[in-house]
Amino acid sequence: MNNLWLLGGEIIRAVNTYEEYSIPPAVNLRDSVDEEGGPYCQHLHSEEEQRSYNATCRKLHRFLNVTKNA
Repeated sequence: MNNLWLLGGEIIRAVNTYEEYSIPPAVNLRDSVDEEGGPYCQHLHSEEEQRSYNATCRKLHRFLNVTKNA
Protein backbone atom coordinates (compact mmCIF):
# COMPACT_ATOMS: atom_id res chain seq x y z
CA MET A 1 0.00 0.00 0.00
CA ASN A 2 2.83 2.39 0.80
CA ASN A 3 4.38 1.87 -2.63
CA LEU A 4 1.08 2.67 -4.36
CA TRP A 5 0.83 5.82 -2.26
CA LEU A 6 4.37 6.80 -3.33
CA LEU A 7 3.55 6.15 -6.98
CA GLY A 8 0.44 8.32 -6.74
CA GLY A 9 2.50 11.08 -5.17
CA GLU A 10 5.04 10.93 -8.00
CA ILE A 11 2.27 11.11 -10.62
CA ILE A 12 0.70 14.10 -8.85
CA ARG A 13 4.11 15.80 -8.58
CA ALA A 14 4.70 15.29 -12.32
CA VAL A 15 1.26 16.66 -13.18
CA ASN A 16 1.84 19.72 -11.02
CA THR A 17 5.33 20.24 -12.43
CA TYR A 18 4.42 19.85 -16.09
CA GLU A 19 0.80 21.08 -15.90
CA GLU A 20 -0.61 18.05 -17.72
CA TYR A 21 -4.07 18.44 -16.22
CA SER A 22 -5.81 17.76 -19.52
CA ILE A 23 -4.52 14.16 -19.56
CA PRO A 24 -6.95 11.69 -17.96
CA PRO A 25 -5.60 10.20 -14.67
CA ALA A 26 -5.78 6.63 -16.04
CA VAL A 27 -3.46 7.59 -18.89
CA ASN A 28 -0.97 9.12 -16.44
CA LEU A 29 -1.08 5.91 -14.41
CA ARG A 30 -0.58 3.63 -17.43
CA ASP A 31 2.27 5.81 -18.73
CA SER A 32 3.98 5.90 -15.32
CA VAL A 33 4.56 2.18 -14.87
CA ASP A 34 6.12 -0.39 -17.18
CA GLU A 35 7.78 -3.79 -17.11
CA GLU A 36 10.86 -2.27 -15.44
CA GLY A 37 9.08 -0.45 -12.60
CA GLY A 38 7.86 3.02 -11.91
CA PRO A 39 9.07 6.60 -12.06
CA TYR A 40 11.93 7.82 -9.89
CA CYS A 41 10.77 8.32 -6.32
CA GLN A 42 12.75 10.79 -4.24
CA HIS A 43 11.42 9.38 -0.96
CA LEU A 44 13.15 6.01 -1.16
CA HIS A 45 16.41 5.73 0.76
CA SER A 46 17.65 2.19 0.15
CA GLU A 47 17.98 -0.33 -2.64
CA GLU A 48 15.54 -2.61 -0.80
CA GLU A 49 12.87 0.12 -0.78
CA GLN A 50 13.54 0.81 -4.47
CA ARG A 51 13.22 -2.89 -5.37
CA SER A 52 9.95 -3.15 -3.45
CA TYR A 53 8.57 -0.01 -5.11
CA ASN A 54 9.54 -1.21 -8.59
CA ALA A 55 8.06 -4.66 -7.92
CA THR A 56 4.75 -3.02 -6.98
CA CYS A 57 4.86 -0.87 -10.12
CA ARG A 58 5.56 -3.92 -12.31
CA LYS A 59 2.61 -5.78 -10.75
CA LEU A 60 0.37 -2.76 -11.35
CA HIS A 61 1.60 -2.60 -14.96
CA ARG A 62 0.70 -6.28 -15.49
CA PHE A 63 -2.73 -5.73 -13.89
CA LEU A 64 -3.45 -2.69 -16.08
CA ASN A 65 -2.47 -4.60 -19.21
CA VAL A 66 -4.67 -7.60 -18.33
CA THR A 67 -7.68 -5.38 -17.66
CA LYS A 68 -6.97 -3.29 -20.78
CA ASN A 69 -6.91 -6.40 -23.00
CA ALA A 70 -9.91 -8.07 -21.37
